Amino acid sequence: MDMSVRTTMNSLRRFPLFYGITWALFVAVLGTLVVSFWAHFHALSDGSILTAAYVVHCVAVIFGAVSSSRSAAERGWYYGGLVGLIYAILMIAIGILVYNTFSMDPSGLFRVLVMVLIGAFGGIIGVNTVRDR
Repeated sequence: MDMSVRTTMNSLRRFPLFYGITWALFVAVLGTLVVSFWAHFHALSDGSILTAAYVVHCVAVIFGAVSSSRSAAERGWYYGGLVGLIYAILMIAIGILVYNTFSMDPSGLFRVLVMVLIGAFGGIIGVNTVRDR
């Protein structure tokens, strides 16, 4: 039985939400590695590392939302928003488990809302770029 990465990703396309989350997490891991190497080899301030981390999260949500809505080929804002929400919840869970950093204050909830809105925007873009209609 040959279960390559391509076969696994094609089988995940039937489930657009899981497909989008998988892409979002993949892009987040790659972006985190790039930022880590960049911070290791260059003298960066804490503010620039934080900005780079936010950019990585936003790009990851956009990629996940676009791929999710393209595989669904309908309701892009819905699938994109859900990808953004689930991604934000996963990042909150990781932050709570590892660093105990999240608090239910307005700024934390605003970041979740921003991820949902970015995901919905990416979903709208993704559903409008589907070739087979």
